[in-house]
Amino acid sequence: MQLNPALFWDTNPNNLDFQKHARYIIMRVVMYGKLNEWKQVLHFYGKDKIAEEMTQERELDIKTVHFLSLVLDVPLKNFRCYSEKQ
Repeated sequence: MQLNPALFWDTNPNNLDFQKHARYIIMRVVMYGKLNEWKQVLHFYGKDKIAEEMTQERELDIKTVHFLSLVLDVPLKNFRCYSEKQ
């Protein structure tokens, strides 16, 4: 994948492992990336892996949760950050 290194402003992008850091990478691309980066992530991980990782993520904004719910066909209540929001 050719992702913009600016998406990972708080870490060295060269140290990211696409399997080990999947949740972090997906979250950053979904929240801050562009359409072409989203397409790369979708192709690389697939909908099932993205759904598995993002339903467990705690720090998604509401717009991102609604987008993922629609695209992945996952009910909002299945997202941890939606059902456990403060």
